[in-house]
Amino acid sequence: MTSEAKSVVATLSSWGVKLGILSILAAIGWWGHSTHWTLPGFNHADAAVQAHEAPAKTASVASQVAAFPGRLPTIEFDSAEAARNCGIDTAVAEERSMGDMISATGVVDFDQTRYAQLATRVPGIVWRVERRVGEAVKAGDILVIVDSTEVGQAKAALLEAAVVYELKSQTLKRLEKIPDSIARRELHEADAAFKLADVQRFNAIQKLVNFGFPIRLEEIAKLSTDELATRLQFLGLPEQLKTETASANLIPLIAPFSGVVIKCDVVKGEVVETAETQYVVADMRRMWINLDVRQEDASRLKLGAKALIRSEGDTDALPCVITWIGAEVDPKTRTIRARAEAENPAQDETQPGRDPRRKLRVNSYCSAMIQVGAEPKTEVVVPNDALHWQWEIGKQIVFVSLPDRKRFEPRIVTKGLAHDEYVQIIDGISVGEQVVTAGSRILSSELSDKLQPHVGENAAAIRKFDDVQAPQTAAATLAH
Repeated sequence: MTSEAKSVVATLSSWGVKLGILSILAAIGWWGHSTHWTLPGFNHADAAVQAHEAPAKTASVASQVAAFPGRLPTIEFDSAEAARNCGIDTAVAEERSMGDMISATGVVDFDQTRYAQLATRVPGIVWRVERRVGEAVKAGDILVIVDSTEVGQAKAALLEAAVVYELKSQTLKRLEKIPDSIARRELHEADAAFKLADVQRFNAIQKLVNFGFPIRLEEIAKLSTDELATRLQFLGLPEQLKTETASANLIPLIAPFSGVVIKCDVVKGEVVETAETQYVVADMRRMWINLDVRQEDASRLKLGAKALIRSEGDTDALPCVITWIGAEVDPKTRTIRARAEAENPAQDETQPGRDPRRKLRVNSYCSAMIQVGAEPKTEVVVPNDALHWQWEIGKQIVFVSLPDRKRFEPRIVTKGLAHDEYVQIIDGISVGEQVVTAGSRILSSELSDKLQPHVGENAAAIRKFDDVQAPQTAAATLAH
């Protein structure tokens, strides 16, 4: 036999061995499938073993569940710093109103009844700037002083009209004392000239009043020409200006009410016109909240309804009152516009002469909870993040931080109403206790690890644990 023939025979033999092994393995697989891999002669023994172990396992679960007689295990860290490093943060359980309310979003705006865009009433040149942006002002304070030739002309016209009025008055009085010595026509002409002078004087005064000057006819009627000229020169200006200028062309721009300067768009020497706004003054103590209310909620909204607003970036809620409800639906958002008014408390004190920073800022977004039902009762509430459903016991729980800040006690609680970012807790915690918010999921996971060896996947064991917890009252829970 040649070498090539021997190689072919060896290859065929190798394939025969492999096919034999595969046949044996296939037979073993078929047998195991048909007999469910049960060895004959051993079934009764295995059944006895399983029957013996099942009661022991059930008894073990029951004894382990009984190890927690109405109190869940506390989650403990090595230190308070370790808890903080794991992202654990807390909030205080507080009292809030959780009545029948609707939610809305809005934007903070100025109270338009206490917001003024101011411009000089005559063109001129800025002579002095008295107030800058951010400064607090009172009603009547001077913001800027403008030098205007038109003002000088108006003052001169009044002075001239006063002189003519005095002259015509004296002429008429002199003619009235001469009986039958002159023609009656001359007396009528003198009387007409006197009345015309009176009208001209009134018009001159009215022009200055239109400019904003504080002047009244009865105040200048008894003044001499020199006294009137002095009075007009510094009309509406502070006394100290008498030593600084001899100009009679100055006119002040006055703050109409107390507030803060929001805008100052002038500098000394600048030419100003009447059509340009030079100052904006606003009273920041009260703000408007322009709300967008859903159509389905608008029918329940009433004027005078109380609400709580929370501006973006601020955790404190501020009370407000609904003062206006719109009559049309916005074509884009399909909402109805409403307005609330809120006091704007000071956040902190600043430098003297400046308005303090306040909580509400114009154009900031805010959320509102509007009361539409009866006056709600005050309830204990916690942030939504603090509440968890613990599946091992089938209960809602909240983790309460103990005084050392490293131990956290799970409390079984009863959930009530939920509004915005808060949920009412009917039973289980009290006002003032510190509950875990951020990081509470970590604690819930740790609690699951502690509970699973006791309840596992056994639904009956879960119910037994629930029965153990049932006798535990709220007072007993709080006592722990």
